[in-house]
Amino acid sequence: MHTLLHFLALPFALVAFLLPDKGVAASSPYVQTTDGLDLNRVRFAISAPPEFTSQLAQRATVLFAKAGLPPLQSDTSHMPSIATLTLTLAPQPLKNGCPGHLLYAPSLALTEPVLIPRNSVIMDNVTWLAHTGAQVRTSVTIADLEHDLEEFINQFITDYRAANAGSHSSIPGTSPATPHPGAPITAPKPLHSDSILNALPIDQLQISVSAGRFSHALTTRALQQFNDAGLALSPGQHHNGQLTLGVELIQQPLEDRCPGKVLYESGLYLVEQIQVTRNPRVSIWSDTWLYETTLVVAPRSQEQLESDQDALLRQFIDSLKTH
Repeated sequence: MHTLLHFLALPFALVAFLLPDKGVAASSPYVQTTDGLDLNRVRFAISAPPEFTSQLAQRATVLFAKAGLPPLQSDTSHMPSIATLTLTLAPQPLKNGCPGHLLYAPSLALTEPVLIPRNSVIMDNVTWLAHTGAQVRTSVTIADLEHDLEEFINQFITDYRAANAGSHSSIPGTSPATPHPGAPITAPKPLHSDSILNALPIDQLQISVSAGRFSHALTTRALQQFNDAGLALSPGQHHNGQLTLGVELIQQPLEDRCPGKVLYESGLYLVEQIQVTRNPRVSIWSDTWLYETTLVVAPRSQEQLESDQDALLRQFIDSLKTH
């Protein structure tokens, strides 16, 4: 899974956060996005093997109760919600790609409406994320699922308590969370993803390609593809406060588990600054347009990576030209 939030160079590095009179607690870089979040209006969803879903949901409920926080709405609740906290613990059989193995990419993500300032489009996006990245494993037990659940939920609780130690919180003993000035009372209906590319300033867009030793050659090829389409971009390796189109073509060898195969993660990401609609004071860098896949395949040659990149960029350019 690609990291959707861009606070630091590392996707999930922990930083020290000092709580008043309580010493140091480990908070993630995403702590600010939970400020003012009303847990009473957050829906909780689980994607996991059906035989374990109920047990895992109960465990999550216990962790929130133990922290003195209100229980989240169930996935079947008909109550209106402002955000969804989704726990994904769903191993997938690899079958022909690597028989006898599973692809496992556990995560916990908070999804809610955000605003793209450059065109005023409101869309649903991830504003808080914990994940381990994709893994190829021989087995995933219920103990493994519970371990990941506890790690993710405890991190979310740590961040939430750190951000909401003041008046805007759902922590017992404090004032209920209230919308920040300028925040909508109800969640706006997200617009179709095509509208995201409206008013995209191409002259401010830089491209960054991550493909190991092929990165430089593929960057040159990407720039040429845009030039051929009548669009001029600039190369770049970091966001540095700029609108960035990122290409990732990452290959991880799996010789110890799947001889002759790699874990291949390919994706295209438009990264820009967005605002959390319920709390406009919070701005983050996030993916607003993306396409990604994760496969177990034979190692990709430079020619194959070029073909994959061409297809990704062609899809983006075609979408861009319709706006």
